[in-house]
Amino acid sequence: MSIPTSADVVVIGGGPTGSVAAADLARKGRHVVVLEKGHHPRDQVGESLIPDFWRFVDIIGATDKILAEGFLNKNGAIVSWNKTFRGHTFGDFGFDKPAMHVERDRFDQILFEHAGDCGAELHSGTAVTNVESGVDESGVEYSRMSYRTEDGVEGTITAPVVIDASGQAGVISRQLGIRVINPEFRYLSVWGHFTGSRYLSIDGEAHEAHEVWEHRPVTFVSAVKEAGDAGWSWHIQLREKTSVGLVIPLEVVKVARKEGETWEDYFLRKTREVPVLRELLENAEYIPGTFRTIRDYSSTATQFSGPGYILAGDAAGFIDPIFSVGVVLGMYSALAASWAADRLVATPDKAEHIRKMYNHQLKGRIEVARSLALPRYRVDGEVSETAKEAVRFERTGVQELMYVVTQFTTRNENWADMIGGTPPELKENQLREYETLAGIGLEAVAAN
Repeated sequence: MSIPTSADVVVIGGGPTGSVAAADLARKGRHVVVLEKGHHPRDQVGESLIPDFWRFVDIIGATDKILAEGFLNKNGAIVSWNKTFRGHTFGDFGFDKPAMHVERDRFDQILFEHAGDCGAELHSGTAVTNVESGVDESGVEYSRMSYRTEDGVEGTITAPVVIDASGQAGVISRQLGIRVINPEFRYLSVWGHFTGSRYLSIDGEAHEAHEVWEHRPVTFVSAVKEAGDAGWSWHIQLREKTSVGLVIPLEVVKVARKEGETWEDYFLRKTREVPVLRELLENAEYIPGTFRTIRDYSSTATQFSGPGYILAGDAAGFIDPIFSVGVVLGMYSALAASWAADRLVATPDKAEHIRKMYNHQLKGRIEVARSLALPRYRVDGEVSETAKEAVRFERTGVQELMYVVTQFTTRNENWADMIGGTPPELKENQLREYETLAGIGLEAVAAN
């Protein structure tokens, strides 16, 4: 199918953000064209999903397809930090649907294909090379996208609005020079996959990989000692493999590698040095070819929309993934962007008001995520009123969960400001503490 010359809305990128936005717009009756540079299934990190994601897949009608895939439910999280072990399970905060560990290549493919089932026009292998946005002679906003297919075909497509959901590529923000790397988070992330790893369950016990359907796993996060309160590692048990990664400050990374050591060598060495993580991986085998790396990935655009365009998901802003909020934040922004794009097409005379509402909502959500995740983070010296407002609109259980995760690490100096200095009163088991981890040597626990 050839790419049309015009549409109601063009979406750049076919990840969860772009697919959710496209599906929602198509269900509203809009002619949506998705331009995706790659092909599904595609390699992607971010396998841990908190249960908030269900409300978004419910809205676009994709729930049955996600359930049918049989992804692995997870039972919460355990965090090892400064010789303490703390955890939680989502059911204690009023969630009635599970968190999940998903293979992102398959998860993303399901959502992408669902957008097509909803009526969105999907074009893979198509890179957007330029975006021209502005206001035409009649005062109507527009965007004109230039593209090149993998077969070398070049062309343009015009729409009243484009949603940039291109992730870290940040097509529009980079082109406009409005993408700002967070100076508080100049980090390198390295990761890969293993088979045969043990994993932790919410009872604090280590289990063998083959027990994964009998004892649901947690996402395990651990501090990386030499990185102070900033660096950390993850261990995410999947159906047939385990995702393991490290997030390390660049100033630590510069002196971390031994002479002649590749980044992959460094990754494999460090995974065997981090307490508890090394015990879980003791009999595991690394899967060659799965190593990946990215640096300076934490960024925010200085504006989230403008005449003819909307930024969503990672293209608008991405924070440290320590609490697994990335996909959920992307889906939230996708539906907000869908609402805004639909309104811009229907009522172009109200464009300024629509963009103002979108910018305000997304700014609040991004600032909450950043304040929860980044050490020593402030907005102009204090947590902004926008972030406080976003927290106040959350139900009590979510506010309690936010507070609990701030107790897991030493990275969060912002919460008291955000909730006015009065933490919520927790119920029994909402914040779980472990004296030790069953099946993990005491030497590893003491060294944590």
